[in-house]
Amino acid sequence: MNGLMPLALRGTEPMAVGQLRAIYRHPEVPGLLVKVIREDVAATRWKRWHKRLPRALHYTGYVRELKEYIAVRARHPGVDPPISRMVGLVETDLGLGLVSELVADADGAPGPTLAALYERERGFAPWLEQALADLLRDLLACNVILGDLHPWNIVHGSDSRGGPRLVVVDGFGEKHVIPRSSMSRALNRWNTRRLFARMRANLVEWVPIPPAA
Repeated sequence: MNGLMPLALRGTEPMAVGQLRAIYRHPEVPGLLVKVIREDVAATRWKRWHKRLPRALHYTGYVRELKEYIAVRARHPGVDPPISRMVGLVETDLGLGLVSELVADADGAPGPTLAALYERERGFAPWLEQALADLLRDLLACNVILGDLHPWNIVHGSDSRGGPRLVVVDGFGEKHVIPRSSMSRALNRWNTRRLFARMRANLVEWVPIPPAA
């Protein structure tokens, strides 16, 4: 590790780019990822007055994911929840970075997303249906609060906790001003099932499978 020097990410190719964040392989620790807020997004999105209400501003998502990971681990010790293993925060030359563990395939490369698997398998193959059922079961068992769920923030692979399995790598944690999912496990179970059903429906719509030749 480089001590107090910020990680040098500027000028390197991100592994992936989302609506809000760019994701990099950790330049010093294999098996870790560093998520940073895209500079163009931070410069525009958080100028709106209502976006500036949270004290953490554009890092609010970091706080939400770290808090949820800690909460799930605290309430379910010894259980590995199906969400990214959070490692912490790091200073980078692109701003504060959120560090998590890579969910990798058998070759050590980033694991495929659910959207990629659905397209590759030409639909919900039996093994994929079972993996989805296991994911939903584990989310409910650990009472994970999901703020967002889509086919691109679910990844299939292994990490230091084992696998392969489907893991939610982004979008978890309480997003509501009134923390209703935190206050009611029954309501959170209902919301998780709702988000799961919507995600499956969106997957079928967003990743159409052409007829076999």
